[in-house]
Amino acid sequence: MGELLDKLERASRGAAAPLGFAQMVKREKIAPMLLLGALAAGDAAGAKLAADGALDGTIVVGTGGADKAGVDRSAAALKGTTFGVWLDEAQPAMPEGADFGVFSSETTPASALSGNERTTVMHVVPELDDSLLRTIENLPVDAFLVSLADAGSLTVRQLMRLARVRGVTSRPILVHVASLPTQEEIELLRDAGAGAVVVDLAGQTAASLKALRDLLDDLPHEAPKRRKGRGVVTLGSPPASASAPSRREPEPDEDDDDDEP
Repeated sequence: MGELLDKLERASRGAAAPLGFAQMVKREKIAPMLLLGALAAGDAAGAKLAADGALDGTIVVGTGGADKAGVDRSAAALKGTTFGVWLDEAQPAMPEGADFGVFSSETTPASALSGNERTTVMHVVPELDDSLLRTIENLPVDAFLVSLADAGSLTVRQLMRLARVRGVTSRPILVHVASLPTQEEIELLRDAGAGAVVVDLAGQTAASLKALRDLLDDLPHEAPKRRKGRGVVTLGSPPASASAPSRREPEPDEDDDDDEP
């Protein structure tokens, strides 16, 4: 199992069980979602920021005809950390040290997905036709990436887009957002089934990433139970007085008594 998948699995499980006597060993606290950074190929400042330790992993973005030399430079700068490369099409060979690969194009040759020991992540557009979207669970990939970076902050529409993908797969989902999410937005992403939040490193600082790291570490694995009275109202059976009137028993016919002997 690759490093990214291992971290996603641990995050989904929660705190690791202690060894030995529970009262003597402190449980390891694990955030319910991973924090991943995305940097443009060749971004030296972003690579340095990614290596500072606040992130669980980094994605080198090499889509749109990015310079291969830039991808290789970023990969070399991230050596020793958990990182992957995001390309338009999955490639049979990745830069040295890459733990996972992300691809976007549906025209990627299927052969590029077979026989790979590394983790493969597919970028899925939520607006896919229903008939196609329902097939992604059967693809030979390990996780999916959904981009919600079309708006500066999380919106209801974006949550609906994420829900479309979450509803058809049990695989981990990485969610790419446009800006550092607030505590409320993190809670909503957790409740929507996100396994990792991906933030762009351009313009960020070590302090801003550390603050987001702290928010994730303090986030409970499950949402608190809703207060009573906020649930779905269930209508019971109508009272007897509101039911259909009972059938009246027929009265004895007086003519019948006259006919008796």
